[in-house]
Amino acid sequence: MMLARLLRSLTRLRIQPQIGRVHALLLRRARRRLRRSRILAGGQPVLALTTVGRRSGMPRSTVVAYLRYGDAYVAAALNLGSDTDPGWALNLRAEPSASIEVDGERRAVRARQAEGREAEGLWAALIDRLPAIRRARRLARRDVPMFVLEPL
Repeated sequence: MMLARLLRSLTRLRIQPQIGRVHALLLRRARRRLRRSRILAGGQPVLALTTVGRRSGMPRSTVVAYLRYGDAYVAAALNLGSDTDPGWALNLRAEPSASIEVDGERRAVRARQAEGREAEGLWAALIDRLPAIRRARRLARRDVPMFVLEPL
């Protein structure tokens, strides 16, 4: 829990978005050689997500842990346990068209926020894979949105 609070402080200092951008750049440059993040995603598979900035209109990239969901991908908007949604989630709500880079391939996707039973089932699947995040919603003190990234 102490580590979670420390990581959460990064969101207050506005350091996390810059770390995410650098991480996304490394993921894209590494092609298929880098698939997991031991530091920021607890060793989970990660993908580079590029959204359109809701205010700037410019491309914004970050790295998020994901689950496979049929032919789609699912990402939880945890924001390191912060009490606000991450910028990428806000961007997807404003403009659901995005792109991802996963397994060395770039893909266009359309995002939608999972609701109700679907969202709870996805959250449970994420906890099954990474039990350490079980307390993340309590730490965040908010509902953590689950986004389904469907390939176009």
